[in-house]
Amino acid sequence: MPHGNLGTGLTATAPCFFYAAYRVVLPIVGLQAFRLFDPIIVFRPVFVVDSRLYWFLGIVAVAVVGTAVYWLASSPTEVETVRVQRREVVEVYVATGRIEAPRTSDLGVEVAGTVRHIAVEEGAEIDRGDRLVALRPRNAELAVQKAEARVETLRSELQEIRRGATDANIRAAESKVTQFAAQLAQAEREQRDTKALFENDVVSERELEQARTAAKEARARLENAEARLERLRERPLPEQVRAARSRLEQGRVDLERARNDLAETIIRAPFGGLILAIETDEGERVTPNQTVARMADMTSAEVYAEVDEDYFGRLAAGQPATLLFPSMPGEAFSATVRRVGPEVAPDRGVIGVHLAPDSLPDNAFPGLTVDANIEVARLDQALAAPTDAVVRDPTGTYVLTIRDGTTVRQAVDVRARGHPWMALEGVDAGTRIVRNAARLEIGQAVTPAGGDES
Repeated sequence: MPHGNLGTGLTATAPCFFYAAYRVVLPIVGLQAFRLFDPIIVFRPVFVVDSRLYWFLGIVAVAVVGTAVYWLASSPTEVETVRVQRREVVEVYVATGRIEAPRTSDLGVEVAGTVRHIAVEEGAEIDRGDRLVALRPRNAELAVQKAEARVETLRSELQEIRRGATDANIRAAESKVTQFAAQLAQAEREQRDTKALFENDVVSERELEQARTAAKEARARLENAEARLERLRERPLPEQVRAARSRLEQGRVDLERARNDLAETIIRAPFGGLILAIETDEGERVTPNQTVARMADMTSAEVYAEVDEDYFGRLAAGQPATLLFPSMPGEAFSATVRRVGPEVAPDRGVIGVHLAPDSLPDNAFPGLTVDANIEVARLDQALAAPTDAVVRDPTGTYVLTIRDGTTVRQAVDVRARGHPWMALEGVDAGTRIVRNAARLEIGQAVTPAGGDES
């Protein structure tokens, strides 16, 4: 190379160095995207440089960059550490469930009728015995009045048979016999006279038939009066008393049924609770066994949730829980696990859990969504570490300690997964472990923040 050209090249060494790094080094380290800045690179050399010098400067640039990268990669990573300590750890399983009311009732009518009045609205809180729906009672009221009158008649009849006839009763019966006998004699004379007139074509056949009917009716009245007089003169027989008593008892049964039918025209709440639905309208014709309202006893309400079947062995009746309603942030309600199962969904791998709430919001109703935080473990003075210091991989669970400036894996067993601390076995109290351990490699060079490795 001529000396003049070399001097000219040395004058352009600095810009050529940077340009060589831009053209050679960056593609090597994978920063191809910076080639987009070709049009705006301000230090592009404008001098003609010997190609050997160009590649020499590129190699120097590669060496410089490689040394910097190696230094950065091999320098220890500063990490946050914490000591294993004894403390209370509470593990909670969070499940989403719904309010259910095991005691619900579909209220129907026992008698047919027309709805006269609806006394409640859906969502209303009611007490036992409150009137809900009323039917028009006119027919039922008439049936009660008729049954009451028949019971009174049958009661008088029984009393008369038991005590027997008095002299006044006999005299009255004899008077009736005399009266009906006279009426019969008169009817028979009129029948004979009408027959004679008919034979002489004076009256019609219809008038003759009327005379015969009148005579028959008069004879029947006389016979009944004579039979009653005979019964009055006789002493009442035991079978007559039993028959009269049986008729009275049946009359009372009929009266009770009529009164029940009248009562059934008013549908009342069988227990206190919440009206879930009204399924009729005023003026609607209803038939027996037709549902007109549906209600639930909220005092028996529970929360039903589904949990992963892996927790089956860790759930038990009596475990405390906290209920949180998404619609009521900031409010919590205590509850207790009532029972686990027997509901199982094998296709989804879940089991049912029933929780008994100590209390519920005043406006709660069946079907409302609720989050149940079930306490599955509570350990006092357990060896504990922050959750971000515990790592789980296919080979097991571990924490990272620091030995000779590098991370060391130490296997542990988890006793309870609380938040933000987990109860562990397999590590001693006071052991310093690395936080955010999942971001680090085993054997990676690290240095504790503050420089304390003890």
